[in-house]
Amino acid sequence: MLGITTRLSGLVGLRNRLAASSDANLFAYATLIDNHSQWAHFGALGPAWGELTPTRQEMPVFGTPGVPGYAALWKRILSLFGGDGTATNPGLKPILDDIRTLLDTLDAIAAAEDLDALRGMEPAIAQIGDIAERLTAVVTAIRGDGTLTNTGIVVDIANLIGSTNTPGIIRPRPDGSGRGFPAQFWTLREFLSWRRTGRFAQKLWAAAQASGRDELVAYALGWISGWALATGGASAIASIIGAPYRNEWWRARFVGNHVDLWAWGHATVGPATKPYDAWSNLCEAELQKTFEVPGAGFDPDAMMQSLLAEQPLGSALPDWFTDFFIGAYDDVYGDLGPRRPKLDAAILQDGYAMTWLVLWFQSSAQSIGCHASAPAAPGACADPPAWTTPTVAGGPESGGITTPPAPEIDPKIKPENIVCAIILAILGVASILTGGIVTGGAAIAGAIALAIDAGTIDWAKFRCDLAWYRLYLYNALRALQEVLMLGALVHPYKNQIDTPETVINLLGGLLEKQIRTGDNIVMSNPTGERFPAEPWDGSLFSWFDPPSRAIEGPGAVATYAAAYPSGFINDPANPFGSASVFDPAEFPFAPSTVAQMPAGFRNAADAVADWLVAGGDIPDRNADGDRGLDFVCWEFVDGNWSNPVNIRQES
Repeated sequence: MLGITTRLSGLVGLRNRLAASSDANLFAYATLIDNHSQWAHFGALGPAWGELTPTRQEMPVFGTPGVPGYAALWKRILSLFGGDGTATNPGLKPILDDIRTLLDTLDAIAAAEDLDALRGMEPAIAQIGDIAERLTAVVTAIRGDGTLTNTGIVVDIANLIGSTNTPGIIRPRPDGSGRGFPAQFWTLREFLSWRRTGRFAQKLWAAAQASGRDELVAYALGWISGWALATGGASAIASIIGAPYRNEWWRARFVGNHVDLWAWGHATVGPATKPYDAWSNLCEAELQKTFEVPGAGFDPDAMMQSLLAEQPLGSALPDWFTDFFIGAYDDVYGDLGPRRPKLDAAILQDGYAMTWLVLWFQSSAQSIGCHASAPAAPGACADPPAWTTPTVAGGPESGGITTPPAPEIDPKIKPENIVCAIILAILGVASILTGGIVTGGAAIAGAIALAIDAGTIDWAKFRCDLAWYRLYLYNALRALQEVLMLGALVHPYKNQIDTPETVINLLGGLLEKQIRTGDNIVMSNPTGERFPAEPWDGSLFSWFDPPSRAIEGPGAVATYAAAYPSGFINDPANPFGSASVFDPAEFPFAPSTVAQMPAGFRNAADAVADWLVAGGDIPDRNADGDRGLDFVCWEFVDGNWSNPVNIRQES
């Protein structure tokens, strides 16, 4: 499975390839992408939105009302981040907004040394105390209050990662009869990546051409770009993971986030070597705007409220688009009747909006934002006080904590589903968020009170107090970002794709984890036929390293080359092979010149450009790189996973 940002990067690579062409028709397609960029980028997402919908309990999932695992996890996170404005769930974002606004105002007053303006900030004294109280409520919402009736969100997140997110393709059956549910119980992302993928891409293209709408042609071209990228490159990413998404669903997200960062830098800035100085981090890239179609008008605060209220997330997609997409879905898959996931306009609208909201959370300055570099204090300030480093162990005066998070909630988590270290980290970071807010806030409030009561202030000290408060906030949010990165929920910083190993140290050494990063996590890993690993059991904190479990037989080839993602995006050297994903496909794969071995593919940008010139049918290839390189769409015999597997071409 490819990450969303890698898919977007593939479209950038294709657009640049078309724009450089001397063929007038190909150049016209580059112009089409430029003129309808958001529609083309939306198309490049392919079916990625299909795992983030339905978002409401009344919608059918696994045959009954509910929300699929990945959407449910993000609902929990975004509901806490946005809050509902109550005392028990004030929301982290409104608190951060208030802190940032307050600091910006006070910084301007301090720079101007405007005593009258500072006197007018008397309400800020109460606001600082209110911020601390609301942060305490957020901490309680995360970790619970130590009672059986309020365990916070941690138990839910542990179960959602390890159990609920298990793909339907290999999900254990409740009656113990095997592993694997029929396709109607899969997410739309899984279904559209595994079933008739070429026929569906071709239907979108034909219907778009017949529609007379350039927006739809741009969308369909984006979809074909994403299809070519996934069918040619997903197995290379799976080689880093150690298995396809089906068998390593959370490591797939962890690796995918690192690949996303590398791919976006390469596609948008250009080729670079380590340490990738010219590339940017993704935390303020505003990726959601790349596929925000004209007139969408999304408001993340309102959308998070709608999630809490189980309401629709919006109707940004026009009827002519939803009719077009659902029409193609019915034409290609209608003969399956109820043996396919449900898709209607409401599900499609919510999937699109939820994908926008997740990318906003991950990549907007208005969300958590970037915390790669610490803010600088005025030169006259002394060394920062201890409380500005919230991850240093110590008493409340240091901003840290003295002991690991209280273990009393552990028995509430089934032992086989504990994602133990990440839970400790989440609890620990939540615990330290309030310490420096109280200590630093008291210094600022005291300065304001002094200005009001005595008509005087030490401006130099006040500027330092503000700087230390900002430094505390930076350190706390940097720690929070690291926890979210460890949890495969946000992208890493670019230093983590530069160095071969990254040590994550939280809570003053209470949690230290050495992670194989750099080329280990962004370069493909040829392992011969020692692929893929059998399914993960969802336990432990184990998605940082390739699995050491038994191989799911018979062994398959994921890639022949150790190469960067550019190899399947737009690298003219074509390190992965010379075949095209548009070439005719055989079951289980088209053999290369080496008997009974799959063919490797050239980059997607060249493959799509050649197809636009030559035309022809689009073959049904598996878009998850499953079970390895070049596999066509396949299914388990009797829908049941076993080891070794027994597969056949999709029926």
